Amino acid sequence: MRKFSIVVLLAASTIVLAAAPAGWKVVSDRKKTCQYAVPADWTQDKILIGTSTSADQKSNIVIHSNEQSLAAIKPMIQQMIPPDKTIEDTAKRYWYSYKHLANASDLPGTNWYVAVSVPGGVCAAQLSFRDPGAEAVAKQIVDTIAPAK
Repeated sequence: MRKFSIVVLLAASTIVLAAAPAGWKVVSDRKKTCQYAVPADWTQDKILIGTSTSADQKSNIVIHSNEQSLAAIKPMIQQMIPPDKTIEDTAKRYWYSYKHLANASDLPGTNWYVAVSVPGGVCAAQLSFRDPGAEAVAKQIVDTIAPAK
């Protein structure tokens, strides 16, 4: 009975994690493996599938799937995109801020890398926002990253 309760709790937490605020639209990656939600006024790139940009052009996100486990990709991602500040590092999600490798002024504002463990691998996203006032919306977007339904 205890194992069943844990499974139900984990399933419920995944549903809560992926719940989109009312009026938001869901965006999927190219393979339709991963998804996230953004406010209704964000636009999706027709060429770079899985990419969305805010109406004011100051925030954007791109998502893709990876068939490796979260534990397996962490060292590789940390080497490619070195963390500046870790926000969350759990078995379910790895989320950190980073600066551009060559020149921090190339990516003004805040830049996040988020990888969420999902069945069969991870859903990974990079989210950038130049307006500090956009952080609350950015956090809501992060909370919607999940496997595609």
